[in-house]
Amino acid sequence: MNILITGGAGFVGRNLLRVMRETGIEMSKLTVIDKVEANNLCQKYGAKFIQADLAEKGMWEESLKDQDVLVILHAQISSPNSADFYRNNVEATINAVNAAKKIGHPKIIHFSSAAVLSSRQDDYAKTKKISEEIVENSGLPYVIIRPSIMYGPTDDKNIAWLMNFIKKIPIFPIPGSGKYPRQPVYIDDVCLMVVELIKNFPEKNKIYGINGKKQVFFRDIVKSVIKEIGGLRFVIYLPVPLYLFLVKIYNVLFHSPFTPDQIQSLINGDVFPDYPWWDEFGIKATPFSEGIKKTVQAEKRQ
Repeated sequence: MNILITGGAGFVGRNLLRVMRETGIEMSKLTVIDKVEANNLCQKYGAKFIQADLAEKGMWEESLKDQDVLVILHAQISSPNSADFYRNNVEATINAVNAAKKIGHPKIIHFSSAAVLSSRQDDYAKTKKISEEIVENSGLPYVIIRPSIMYGPTDDKNIAWLMNFIKKIPIFPIPGSGKYPRQPVYIDDVCLMVVELIKNFPEKNKIYGINGKKQVFFRDIVKSVIKEIGGLRFVIYLPVPLYLFLVKIYNVLFHSPFTPDQIQSLINGDVFPDYPWWDEFGIKATPFSEGIKKTVQAEKRQ
């Protein structure tokens, strides 16, 4: 089975390659496309790598020939520039899907986001919803995955950003009460689901909401990270307007991936519908306390 992964150099892609290899998928049949260099990782696992910007048409389109499965991972998650979201979430998806229709007819596993269901529609949520519609209207068989916040080894955003910030500063600021529900899902669990989808693709097009098995408040996520990192560290609760102001200043100074838009989404307090996908795919869902421990340990080994 030939498999092509777009955006395979990112957080999900790095872990998906590892899990695919661990579960016996033939790496020589795997092709990764990303505009960020990932050749060393692909060489390590024996996969083919193509460096290309999917928002630009080019020779990379020929790689869709004879592919059985197209896994769409490319995404713009954060940016101060609205145009970046449209370019990398919409235009890149249009090009990838059109190439798939023109050159081959693979089954599509498309990574969207639970953010498309949020009551607060920022640029990320809007463009991810459009990318879903592109896949739905492609005429190709598809599965759309809407994961909530994912975390795990090699994460460079989300919870990993919290970890790095906590290591640098002994006092971690939390907006408001911090009682904002999150539904974090461990990356290996999601990757195992993708492997199962590749091996047993549904007969009908489907959309899966992928959340962690239990909700966790944001403040408890921070406390869990502090506990695993260790040392003398504290949390401090700040009024939301002050917190947003400080985040804006921090972004100007340090170009953090944690943007005011993401803070607004956090305090919006969305809770997404639960679906027992772990039962359907025979996956033992990783509890958050165990997942964060694995994440911290993996970082220490790097």
